[in-house]
Amino acid sequence: MNNQAKFIDMAKRHRDQDMLAAGSFQMKNGKACSVGCFNAELGNKPSDFAALAKATGYHEAAHRLQEAIFEGLPQSDRLDWHVQFFEKAATVTDWDRVMQLTTLAALKIAEPHDTSANGVVAKVIGLYERLLNGDNPSGQEWADAWEAAWAVARVAARVAECNVGLWAAARAAAWAAARAAARAAEGGGAARDDAAWAAWAAVRAAKGNSWRSIRDAFLRAE
Repeated sequence: MNNQAKFIDMAKRHRDQDMLAAGSFQMKNGKACSVGCFNAELGNKPSDFAALAKATGYHEAAHRLQEAIFEGLPQSDRLDWHVQFFEKAATVTDWDRVMQLTTLAALKIAEPHDTSANGVVAKVIGLYERLLNGDNPSGQEWADAWEAAWAVARVAARVAECNVGLWAAARAAAWAAARAAARAAEGGGAARDDAAWAAWAAVRAAKGNSWRSIRDAFLRAE
């Protein structure tokens, strides 16, 4: 059995043996979260994403997204997602592109809640669309987009009654741009490791459960 098939089988066993529960990396009464179940079986520390990534061969950022979606989905969807993630991961040949497409989907969820004068979310969406079309934005463009989004988020948080929708939308854009700036400066593409954070902020902006949309974007990305 190859490594990919092994982890798919492990995921199915966790689901079928009712071992999955949101809210805890640590095994409690025979149950843990998505990443927690794997780490328990592998003998890793419960929340050690890096150790799980080393075992699976997938990027740590992908496992952070795995866990974020697991925690965000309704209970009726969590168990199947635990398996779906590994079935999809086995087919991925370009993790950068998959994570960029997932981040882009999260930003589009956040965009309607961006009431800033400068449209900071739209600017980051534009950078991601360029990136996905093979036109790599410069490190300075990513840095400028991050600075603008973070400035909006700070202002939104300071008003007498925090504008949560705008704050979270701007945070989504800031997360999506920040590490991309660092990666661009190093000669790489947009970061993989902010998809989970951007998704969290986008869902917060939408004030509803948009995790299914983000899950579906990940599963169809290619």
